Amino acid sequence: MKMGPTKVTVKGDALYDAKTDKLIKDGLTTRKALEDYAAHHYIALPVIDNAGLPWMLDGKHVYCLRGSKFETLDDEAAHLRRCPDCGGMAVPSDEGTMERDCVCCTRCSHEFDARLEMMES
Repeated sequence: MKMGPTKVTVKGDALYDAKTDKLIKDGLTTRKALEDYAAHHYIALPVIDNAGLPWMLDGKHVYCLRGSKFETLDDEAAHLRRCPDCGGMAVPSDEGTMERDCVCCTRCSHEFDARLEMMES
């Protein structure tokens, strides 16, 4: 069994365990309150874009662990990147080559070289 932070879902002002749907904490009325609570407890919030919309991969929330590793609830490692324009989920492009690590944002369709973006940031 893999150990890691508890992955949660957000419903209204409350956090629920994503696997069991058990209430973890309520009364968190702002995004900052949610993020502060997550930072002080061993939980992972679903990733959201700049507009506050959650990343979804095959109908499942995506979580970011250790700053750059993305997973779904099923612990599947997903080769995803954050779009530098809209904060959306960028997935590997079909026409990727060995020299380039091209990804395309599912939200705004921005295409970029993920390795180049990492070097610039």
